[in-house]
Amino acid sequence: MNANKTSDNLIVREFTAPKQIKLFTSLQESQISGQLTFTDPIQGNEWHLYLYLGGIVYGTGGIHPIRRWQRNLITNLPQIPFQLSTLQEELTERDADLSNNIWEYEQLSHWVEQQIITPQQGSNAVLFVLSEIFFDLTQAKQVICRLNQNNILAPKIEPIEAKELINLNQQVWQTWEEAAVADRQPDLAPVILQPKELQKKTSISAYQSLCKLLNGNRTLRDLSVQLKTSPIQVVCSLLPYIQSGIFGLVGVPDLLELLTSSNGIYEDGSRPLIACVDDSLMISHMMEQIISIAGYRFVAINDPTEAVATLLARKPDLIFLDVVMPQISGYDLCAQLRKYSEFDTTPIIFLTSNSGIVDRIRAKMVGSTDFLKKTVDADELLEKVVEYLP
Repeated sequence: MNANKTSDNLIVREFTAPKQIKLFTSLQESQISGQLTFTDPIQGNEWHLYLYLGGIVYGTGGIHPIRRWQRNLITNLPQIPFQLSTLQEELTERDADLSNNIWEYEQLSHWVEQQIITPQQGSNAVLFVLSEIFFDLTQAKQVICRLNQNNILAPKIEPIEAKELINLNQQVWQTWEEAAVADRQPDLAPVILQPKELQKKTSISAYQSLCKLLNGNRTLRDLSVQLKTSPIQVVCSLLPYIQSGIFGLVGVPDLLELLTSSNGIYEDGSRPLIACVDDSLMISHMMEQIISIAGYRFVAINDPTEAVATLLARKPDLIFLDVVMPQISGYDLCAQLRKYSEFDTTPIIFLTSNSGIVDRIRAKMVGSTDFLKKTVDADELLEKVVEYLP
């Protein structure tokens, strides 16, 4: 590619680390700023890298930008809750282009400026995105590259050196090649194809755990974040079952596509709103994913001291309430809510590990409607939702 022009197109087969280094070294030496777009003509995927004086400011695109954003927050910015329904509303207000997710970089920059996250956390979040994109570029059989020097993203977080990024990605890519799984795309989701065969090979508890984990809604990358490991370790642990045909790898839509397709008969404003008051971000994330995919709106409240005000403002149709929380217990909070006419008949379901007779009596006395085990099971959760919502 001639780095001085804005309309060059370059077809690259097997975009390996040496080819990547050659391209980005040329761009760096020429101090190029602009948008570098890579298209996979076979799969139809597209990625955008934003350069500033040869450094990489940010990257967007791919097939699962929202899933990647969720993984990024959980991994690098745990203080920022990921709420899919809230994100959908924000992106609609911004009229954001999901095929070119500059809003992510704007959000990260804003958080750094407001000292909500540290500059180092901002850099880690940028590196996370670029690492996934460079892996996907390496895995693509062929890419078409073009440069647009008119589309510039000014850096607000320290740009990433391309050579350092490429070397890190090469180490990851080599582990996939050495494990003979370089053809397994990390954006695919494992599913159980032969449940009876799996039952024969595992214990009852292991089988039940695998059914919950491999439900077709989580990609290999999603599972790696949930299990706090790497995608290569996930795929290698599943490989014997994949090779025997017990498990399969399937493509899945991005999270907002799931939310849009599962809205059912409800328009946005009329879909039932479900609230969860729980100081655990992990529980909130799990419940939101299950509830949003089922087609309901969701609001998470992680600070119990703000629960009453938030619930009065949002007026949910169903409330899940953790029993054990700092500063105020679920029992006390439930009793407070029942004093408001807005919550006279609202179903309030306790999330708890204790559901003995004493707990149930105390719960009824403060106005609780029902119990749900704190180790959230998707089927049990949705059964409760269907039971108490029209």
